Amino acid sequence: MSLEKLPTKMSPGLGLSMLDRAIKESFARRCSTADLERVRQYFSKNGGLHCLYCGAASPSRWDHLHAVSRGGDTVPGNLVPACQRCDDSKQDKDIDEWLSGKSKHRPKPNSLARILSKVNAYQAHFSYQPKEFDKKLSKAQRVTYSRFRKGLDSLRAHLQQDGLLK
Repeated sequence: MSLEKLPTKMSPGLGLSMLDRAIKESFARRCSTADLERVRQYFSKNGGLHCLYCGAASPSRWDHLHAVSRGGDTVPGNLVPACQRCDDSKQDKDIDEWLSGKSKHRPKPNSLARILSKVNAYQAHFSYQPKEFDKKLSKAQRVTYSRFRKGLDSLRAHLQQDGLLK
């Protein structure tokens, strides 16, 4: 076992972001074990379970093409196999933003068309259409999230005032 990395540092800002994501995820659709098996089978039949982005064997994570923080669901059509390095690099960016951005680790430019072709075929297969977070909420959910968000923003302001958050 190699222990080359320090534990993830939890900062107040990261904690607030994770809390916001957790609340957004509570509004998201979530697939069943059977759905996840269908996703595994799809990728196994279409080139095998490799990182969709760089092709690394034995991916260790499921990545959301449309980020949960932006309204993505944990469902077939939005989950793809990814290695840790690509998933960490992509962060909460949507696929198009990450591929066209300047992240330190992202697929090589000559592979972008291939990746987008695979993404489009995959999303079409499962009829997945991404929706922005605020557009997928009911009126009652919007009120609930807005109330939560005001509390989170207030906490952020207190942390900034006390010098615990920049």
